[in-house]
Amino acid sequence: MPCAPPAFETIFRIPRGHRLESDGMLGRGGRVFGICWFHREYDRRDRLVARYETYDEVGADGASRCGWRRYDEAGRLTVWHEVGMRWAALVESLSRREAETALQHPRAQELERDCVPA
Repeated sequence: MPCAPPAFETIFRIPRGHRLESDGMLGRGGRVFGICWFHREYDRRDRLVARYETYDEVGADGASRCGWRRYDEAGRLTVWHEVGMRWAALVESLSRREAETALQHPRAQELERDCVPA
């Protein structure tokens, strides 16, 4: 069931004026299948503000999942969210837009405010 990846800017809630750049993709096959995308977020002044890892996988435990992790400019994990199904299955069970909304962290904006230095 081929399916295009999510709109990363949407699931990460990238603010206007910031840009998201791809930093590559890795895949693995076999019993433990997975795809991982890497992105960097820059602000209006071209300063790195975050790195992201997004994954769509079947783990060694046989469980399907997709999700993402956000790291600040120093490499500290600040926000993450995971859904217990593969991305294509999520899109198939919902609309694409609803799937992207489901993949957003429900408290991401609140957690972002708490993580930003004053």
